[in-house]
Amino acid sequence: MKDYKELDKVYEITLENGKVVKVDKKWAQLSMEKLETDLEDVLLMYLEDNDYLENDAQNDLDQSAKENGVKLVAKTEKPKKKTQRERVVKENPTKELIISKLTSALQEIDNISNVNVENKAKLITFTLNNEDFKLDLVQKRKEKVK
Repeated sequence: MKDYKELDKVYEITLENGKVVKVDKKWAQLSMEKLETDLEDVLLMYLEDNDYLENDAQNDLDQSAKENGVKLVAKTEKPKKKTQRERVVKENPTKELIISKLTSALQEIDNISNVNVENKAKLITFTLNNEDFKLDLVQKRKEKVK
């Protein structure tokens, strides 16, 4: 690494071959904090990780790994997609009774039409005065005892 300049949002590094590499300041600051090192080490690490510089020690390790038959790339299996199980809806006679009573009560109202039970234990839709409505029955859970 020849030298670097601190610009607004990046560090601009000029390599020995004249090539200019830009490194994000935020990334550099975060790396310095996490690795507890100075700016020059972080910039060198960036250049080595992105193949702008060659690290002789790393090259020696790679060569000895090749000689010993160690693969450099670890392959992982792609996660298998889970098949969704069919939802099992529990019967709730109390909710079904409430829905049937509400349906019969709604049908007695004047100007009401299209009373439809979408779900026998949950949902009723209907039209009143040319406006669509929906009643959704939700049962609250019992509070947990600590």
